[in-house]
Amino acid sequence: MKTELGYSADIYQSDILRNQLKNVLLVSERERQTQNSAMINKGPDLDCVIKFRDLLDKQFQIQKSVAKYKTQLNVTQKRLNSATLKVMDITPKQMIDARVILEAKRLLVHTLDSVKEIGYTLGFEEPTNFVKYFKKHQTITPIEFRNKFGN
Repeated sequence: MKTELGYSADIYQSDILRNQLKNVLLVSERERQTQNSAMINKGPDLDCVIKFRDLLDKQFQIQKSVAKYKTQLNVTQKRLNSATLKVMDITPKQMIDARVILEAKRLLVHTLDSVKEIGYTLGFEEPTNFVKYFKKHQTITPIEFRNKFGN
């Protein structure tokens, strides 16, 4: 492709580049499939996980209990657990924790809010609970995280 771009542009160049790019993508896809990548099959498990993730994105600040999500999704905890393990290779609780921690990191790095304010924003009633939760999942405190990764 680099060589082709070195030639002066003519009416064939865009077609040649498009075909070369398509070949690169096809070879890449072939390689990806030979590396035993997990294929995500469409079906009830994927649908269940997508609904759970969408609900989680809307409610993670106020809802951290798998039991409440499974009730809203009208599935059993075993069914939700099975679907998330099959599709995401993690449990629903791990998905909840990952979402909360992701938002906590985002707020720590991109806002000037205090750790206490961030804890309240994320639905923790006590700032110490947020600090313990964060440290449990990240092995460092929110302040240490902010100092390490903040601007």
